[in-house]
Amino acid sequence: MQLPWYLAAFGAAVVWGVHYPLLDHALKRISLISVLLLTALPILFIALLAHRQVAADIAIARALPASEQWTILAIGLTGSVASALLLMSIGAKNATLASLIEITYPLFVALFAYALFRDNALNGAVLLGAALIFSGVGLIIYSSR
Repeated sequence: MQLPWYLAAFGAAVVWGVHYPLLDHALKRISLISVLLLTALPILFIALLAHRQVAADIAIARALPASEQWTILAIGLTGSVASALLLMSIGAKNATLASLIEITYPLFVALFAYALFRDNALNGAVLLGAALIFSGVGLIIYSSR
């Protein structure tokens, strides 16, 4: 069964809602490096279970032109850097405020989707939503000083 995209997105939001306070709690007890490694363990387990699919995907990626291979390899780097920065933010403040600032990421998704792949999903409603998000972020930063 496949969920509609908006239910899957909402479900992800709910799970992230649980995940962030867990990160906050863990960062008060163990190091950022250990928390980062803990977030990677399930991925390694899945890779072991799906080793045939992973091997097939590696073969497909190797066959891609070099100009496309970097976009796939960049996933690991960008995910690791984003996770480390998020953990640093949560550790320095708290999960609630860090997540409320991080919510600006859709603007950067739109910016980089266009810059990297010429994918343009912007319209008036999206731009208004982005403006409201940034207004809220500005208010949060201003009031948390």
